[in-house]
Amino acid sequence: MNDLRRAVLTYYAYRCVSAIGFIAPFLNVFLVNRGVTFTDLALGGSAMAAVTVLGEVPTGYVGDRLGRRRSLIASQTLFAVGISSWLVARSTLAVVAVFVVTGLGAAFQSGSTEAWLYDALDEAGDADRYADVESRGSALRLWVTATTMVAGGLLYVLDPRIPFVCAGLLSWSGVAIVASLPRNAGYRGKEGGSDDGSLGPRRALAVARRFLARPDLRVVVGAVAVYAGAAVAAGDYLQPVVVAVLPRTTATLAGVALPEFVVLGCLYAGFTGLSAVTVDRAGALRDAFGAVPALLALVGLGGAAMAMPLVAARALGGPVAVGATLAAVVGFRTCREVVTPIHSAYLNDRAASVGRATTLSAVSFVGALVRVPFLLVGGRVADATTPAAALALVGLVPVLAVLGVAVAGRAVGTVTDAPGAINE
Repeated sequence: MNDLRRAVLTYYAYRCVSAIGFIAPFLNVFLVNRGVTFTDLALGGSAMAAVTVLGEVPTGYVGDRLGRRRSLIASQTLFAVGISSWLVARSTLAVVAVFVVTGLGAAFQSGSTEAWLYDALDEAGDADRYADVESRGSALRLWVTATTMVAGGLLYVLDPRIPFVCAGLLSWSGVAIVASLPRNAGYRGKEGGSDDGSLGPRRALAVARRFLARPDLRVVVGAVAVYAGAAVAAGDYLQPVVVAVLPRTTATLAGVALPEFVVLGCLYAGFTGLSAVTVDRAGALRDAFGAVPALLALVGLGGAAMAMPLVAARALGGPVAVGATLAAVVGFRTCREVVTPIHSAYLNDRAASVGRATTLSAVSFVGALVRVPFLLVGGRVADATTPAAALALVGLVPVLAVLGVAVAGRAVGTVTDAPGAINE
């Protein structure tokens, strides 16, 4: 087995253990049943976004300076601590603290994962495989998520705490897997980090600033940032929306009644499996339609899907509303997952290797900044009205953003699919 194949397989293993399927279908329901409010979740999400905003660029620089693998080890450790802490999070302060730890983990991960993979492939002359490898990693994570969702539903019935223990153990195993990732060429044999001694903070920030100032990137970065903000906020409302729309009749298997959370776990596993099938073809979608048209279409469709549960409940009702809501959830989740590898490949093709993690973290910084108002406003709307109304509200924004781009004609005049890195 050659070094690149081993590195890619280790990367796939890392993506698999990053799945949180054991707790994903009922995390918010579990917390709300313990007295946590939607406002608490919104405050926690906003605190996480704030930590990410403050930490994005510094942690990206750490990844460039000291090594992407070290940054990923720190990230996975923080994620494991955060997941393990949900069992004891009941108060507003505890919920916010767990979100903050998770936000730090996300900040260390952001930029470093993509930079590590792209440079590992580029060193072997296979940079053009990035979208395919990234989308395959995402698909594997989704398949593991789907499997653990079913298991999580069964375990939740036995004891609601068991899925959280399993999720914590899976996440902690990821620390060892990340530690086995090979260093990028620029960090091998360098105890202190990169061999590029000239990559100081000012130079790294200058590279990121010039990258974000490019006209051909601003529309794409802005549209995806708006959609990412809406998607993160929507995650707080999806579970209550799905639970509310499901019929109250008990599902059965071979005449045996299935508990609600087993049904919910299987339902989410089905959603995730459908997303996995699609995301595995993200590279083909980009090649067929172009990165920019594909991204803008996915952002618009994903935003529109968020509004469907409210529209279906008001205009249709009954079994048709149930079907429309479930289809909308599948559509939204699929668009969200497919956007990630296409967007990441688009950015990496245009970023220089020096300061790559800092540059990608700066893009994530924009997304984290945009995320805050979605979380704050959406949480208030959900508490004052319904989760479905909040979901529709946050979904409307990316739809309007894409329509604005189309009306202004900026996608035609300033955005290109042609790659080109910024060089010093």
